[in-house]
Amino acid sequence: MEKLNFVKIQREQHVFVLTLARPEKRNAFTPTMVSEIAYALRLANEDPTVRLIQIEAEGSVFCAGMDLKAFEDPSVDNINPRIPEVDKSLAEVFAELNKPSVCVVRGDVIAGGFLIALSCTYLFALPHVRFSLPEVKIGLFPFQVLALLLEYLPERKAMDLCIRGSSFSAEEALTKGLLHAILDDQEGELKALKATIVDNAPLAISKGFIALRKLRQKAEGEKYSFLLSELALLRETDDFKEGMTAFREKRKGNWQNS
Repeated sequence: MEKLNFVKIQREQHVFVLTLARPEKRNAFTPTMVSEIAYALRLANEDPTVRLIQIEAEGSVFCAGMDLKAFEDPSVDNINPRIPEVDKSLAEVFAELNKPSVCVVRGDVIAGGFLIALSCTYLFALPHVRFSLPEVKIGLFPFQVLALLLEYLPERKAMDLCIRGSSFSAEEALTKGLLHAILDDQEGELKALKATIVDNAPLAISKGFIALRKLRQKAEGEKYSFLLSELALLRETDDFKEGMTAFREKRKGNWQNS
């Protein structure tokens, strides 16, 4: 395992936990930090025993977005020569995942921090968390965040968040449909979701993510024939056969990811 400067990774059975670990800079990401996140997610993506990716962060701020100084002046960045550099945005990095991901926000999400939070399949937040897009206050616009917001909100609602640049609460984020749930003290809903995902067939879920990406590129008249062909391929897998056997025997599937 390569040494990482800005993120930490650990395994909890079938769950791969990636933690943003630059709290002294409010977890603002540098080019190297983006490369480290990409490296860690690639490890998780390629590991057949990983069924879920969980994103956490150290400190009182989940992520304050881009470290503008490091992007403007590479000498400020703490380069990690052991990690391959990537020329992609965080949204592009997360979009390559073939596995479900859950982002657990325990501190404020600011500006480009949305790129991580909204890129995950599920987003949870503590009740006190605030979300803000302040870019317009310094003469910028959250272009990449807008693309993600449009997956959750109507166009005018998404633009309104970017134009106002004001902050909103976790409760408001839930009402807007950005959050899956607000965490309680026991985090019971999060634990139940993770257990459900880990119990289900990982190969089927992975194929679902791959099909979703391909589906976006298909013409309207090709979509259903494409999906039927994907279903036929999945029916030939060992996991489908095991799933049918487990169903008949009223037990959980013993998944081999094959």
